Amino acid sequence: MPVHKKNPTPRITIKDLDMVSATNAKNRFGDLLHRVCYEKKHVLIEKSGRPMAVIMDVEQYLELKRSARRNTPRKPGAKK
Repeated sequence: MPVHKKNPTPRITIKDLDMVSATNAKNRFGDLLHRVCYEKKHVLIEKSGRPMAVIMDVEQYLELKRSARRNTPRKPGAKK
């Protein structure tokens, strides 16, 4: 009988992304906000070793949204 192994979610490894556990993020949220807002670092939140969310500065987020909007083709007849 073949043994089936679960295919685990691959870990995200990005050099400039700080990773913290969900528990650590909860306990040190003020420190995370400082890193994100003033040091302009992105923080990956993991739960049980799985990536769950990224915290980033609001200005960087808005720029990301603007960039995505510029690069998304418009549907014919869509309002500007």
